[in-house]
Amino acid sequence: MGAGAIGSAVGGMLARAGHRVTLVGRDPHIGEIARNGLRITGIWGEHRVDDLVATTSPPSNVQDVVFLTVKSFDTETAAEAALPMIGGCTTVVSMQNGIGNVETLAEIAGRKRTVGGMAIFGAVMHEPGSVDVTVIASETLLGEIDGRITPRTRGLARILDGAGIPAMPTENIMLEIWHKALYNIALNPLSALFEVTYGEIADNPQTTPLIREMVGEAFRVAKAANVDLGMDSQDTYLEILWDRLLPPTRNHRSSMLQDIIRGKRTEIDYINGKIVELGARYGIETPYNDAIVRMVKAKEVMRSV
Repeated sequence: MGAGAIGSAVGGMLARAGHRVTLVGRDPHIGEIARNGLRITGIWGEHRVDDLVATTSPPSNVQDVVFLTVKSFDTETAAEAALPMIGGCTTVVSMQNGIGNVETLAEIAGRKRTVGGMAIFGAVMHEPGSVDVTVIASETLLGEIDGRITPRTRGLARILDGAGIPAMPTENIMLEIWHKALYNIALNPLSALFEVTYGEIADNPQTTPLIREMVGEAFRVAKAANVDLGMDSQDTYLEILWDRLLPPTRNHRSSMLQDIIRGKRTEIDYINGKIVELGARYGIETPYNDAIVRMVKAKEVMRSV
C-alpha cells in the first residue's frame, strides 16, 4: 500500500519469490507496471517481475499481509483506505520513515493486527515501472508493538529474507524505529538541502557539528518523553552512525532530496519536525532541528514554484 520506490522493491521481490502480490500506487508508475511488469535493478540483482497485480485502487478482498509504505503524512488516509483489505487475521506492517506511524496505524487497523517495521535500505525510481535498490545499512526488522518476538514476526522476517530482502525479528521495534529516526534526522535533511550524498555530508567539517547538535536535541527530547534509546548519550549513537551505518550508504542521496527534486512534499515534519513538536510538548529547546525544518520547508516552496 503505497508502491513508490520502497514499496515496489518489497512487493517486487516478494512476487519474484512466488508470493501473490498486489501493488497499490499511483500512475504513471503503476500503469507501466500493469502493462510491462516491474523492473528491479541494483544491489539485489536485475529482475523483471510480471506475476503481480498493479492497481491505483486498493482491492476489496481481504489480504494476509498489508505492507504500508506510504509517506508519513499519508499514513492515516492510506490506513483508512486499506480497511477493506484488512480482516480478522490480516497483519498490517508499517514500513515507513518517521516517528508516530505505528501508533497511527494501530489506532485505525487495530493494535493486535499491527506490526512495526524498520527498513533501512535505499531505492529510487528513475522512470515509471522501474526501481533501483541502491544501498542497505542493515536488515529489515519486524516486531510486535508490545516487544515480544512472536511466530508472526518470525514468519514475516523469514518470508522477506527468503525473497532476498535481509530481515530478522526484533524484541524492541519501537526502539529500532527511533534509531532509524536518528539516522534520518542526521542525514536526510542535510542531503536534501545541499543536494549531496551522505558521504559528502560526513566528510564536510561544517556539517558534522550540525549533526551532533540535531542528534543531541533528539536525545534530550527522548529522555523527556521517557523514550529509552538504549544508550547513554548521542556520542554512543554517533559512533554507530559513523562506523557501521554510514559506510554502506555513503553514495546514497536521501529520499527527502528525491522528493524536493520532484517538487513533492517531504517527510520533514515526521523526522526533525517530530523532535521540534515533542520538544515543545516537554519544554526542551530544539533550535537546530527547528532551523533545519524551516530550511527544508523553504526549499520545498522554492522547488515547487
